[in-house]
Amino acid sequence: MVVSYFVHVPCCETGQGVVLERSIFSDFVFVEAMYSQHFIRKQCVNHYYEVKKVTIREYLPPHVVIYVDVPVPELQSRIQKKGDPHEMKVSAAYLQAIENAYKKTFLPEMSEKCEVLVYSANEAQDAEKVVEDIEYLKYDRGPWLNQDDRTFHNLRMLVQNKLEVLNYTTIPVYLPEITIGAHQSDRVFHKFVELPGRRYSPGYNADVGDKWIWLK
Repeated sequence: MVVSYFVHVPCCETGQGVVLERSIFSDFVFVEAMYSQHFIRKQCVNHYYEVKKVTIREYLPPHVVIYVDVPVPELQSRIQKKGDPHEMKVSAAYLQAIENAYKKTFLPEMSEKCEVLVYSANEAQDAEKVVEDIEYLKYDRGPWLNQDDRTFHNLRMLVQNKLEVLNYTTIPVYLPEITIGAHQSDRVFHKFVELPGRRYSPGYNADVGDKWIWLK
């Protein structure tokens, strides 16, 4: 996360922008897929959308969404060739649920907020064609058109403040799968401070070799 941050911020400052594999605007597809396969309860889905409702409005959507349409059977074939034991356990039904959420909800919603390009797996391999398509887009829709230096500054100040971002996600609802109760949080905290170098501020922990502590 830290490395990603220091790469992205300079790019945004120079106007180069960044390319993300996915964004906060698309992660709901996994929630929908997990619920469709009974991995999570409806209460978890409701909690996710409640948090999303009060947080996502603070952020801007991508300028461009590029969707590579790969059929589920081909995805499974690629997963088998890759050989990752965890990915190989993913069912076709779960992958299909993700695809359905992308096509039925995500792409229609994003087409109202930004530019959308859709390619087949073979078409996406032609990088020059993709870049050319991006350059020819008009970028004449979405909230980016209403921004100025002040709004960009406010947004940057928000995303740089991790505690403020976290506050937006703090909703007084207890779900065992998602939230941590007071007693559990207390146990986690005490286990954390028992770790080497975690009892005091960085540089003040003799157990990890910090020296001249009394002079600091």
